[in-house]
Amino acid sequence: MNYPKSYISEAQQIIDERKNKNSAILDRRYEEIKSKLPLAKKYIEALAETIGRLAQLIISQDGDIKEKIKLLEQENLATQKALSEELVKNGYPEDYLDTIYTCKKCEDTGRVESTRCECFNSVIKQIAGRKLSEQMPIGLISFDTFDMKYYSDTPRTELKGKSAKFIMQQNFDYCKNYADDFHLPCDGIFMIGGTGLGKTHLSLSIAKVVIEKGFSVVYGSVPDLLRKIKEESFGQGDDDGEVLQTLKECDLLVLDDLGAEHESKYNISNLYEIINSRINNRKPIIVSTNFSVAEIRERYSDRIASRLLSMKCMVFSGDDIRMAIKQIK
Repeated sequence: MNYPKSYISEAQQIIDERKNKNSAILDRRYEEIKSKLPLAKKYIEALAETIGRLAQLIISQDGDIKEKIKLLEQENLATQKALSEELVKNGYPEDYLDTIYTCKKCEDTGRVESTRCECFNSVIKQIAGRKLSEQMPIGLISFDTFDMKYYSDTPRTELKGKSAKFIMQQNFDYCKNYADDFHLPCDGIFMIGGTGLGKTHLSLSIAKVVIEKGFSVVYGSVPDLLRKIKEESFGQGDDDGEVLQTLKECDLLVLDDLGAEHESKYNISNLYEIINSRINNRKPIIVSTNFSVAEIRERYSDRIASRLLSMKCMVFSGDDIRMAIKQIK
């Protein structure tokens, strides 16, 4: 996938910052050990001296240089072993002074041979997701701010004798466990119900936890995301990023307000491509809609409806809690 140059530059900056941060941590460790353990300090200084001695050997071009280098390497290994033993003896891990890498595969360079490392691609995905989700109203929204007091505990016939509060507690518990145990690959969630019942709140709460875990997340209303795809397709976007590809590849995609978009073959085609791709690759997607199941079947093709209904279907019931909150205030 071809990302904008600005994304690549930002990703490289993040990788470089990781490397610099790890280097600073290692420097502090060396200063700590040298100040606390005199014998370890001598070993550290001896190891540093071997670099100069090696350089002198190479410059001298002595006839038995190979043998001298071999002896120097043996001396170096013996000093490293003695240093490790001194660290362990004083309660430090044996590898306390080893080079620190966030990604050992590429050693924090962002590249493995001539290709981008997985860690670099992961950072780019996070950047692309953030750019698409810049208007994410995540602020004060969390599982902690989801209040059950706005849901009635009166049994309802359409809920088979259960109350809206009972149903919503089940929904809340499922979403909380889903976020806490988020991993890849995993299945998606289809949230169905009227306006103001908590669909957006719970989907954003999941997104917040998943972002904190370091995964890439894209959140947006279906009309807005489809508009961005169209703008990009017709060369009206601000950059060369591939919005559709990002929606298919991010770790978690949250599509809010399905059904509010303009009804067209173009939009339905893009929706199917996104939903089908993610479900086939077990990349999680959370979709919320104000439509009923019957309305979903009527508006969308059987291919889209069947894909949506194959996910965990979560029915939201009750009265518009936003109106209830206003009345209380």
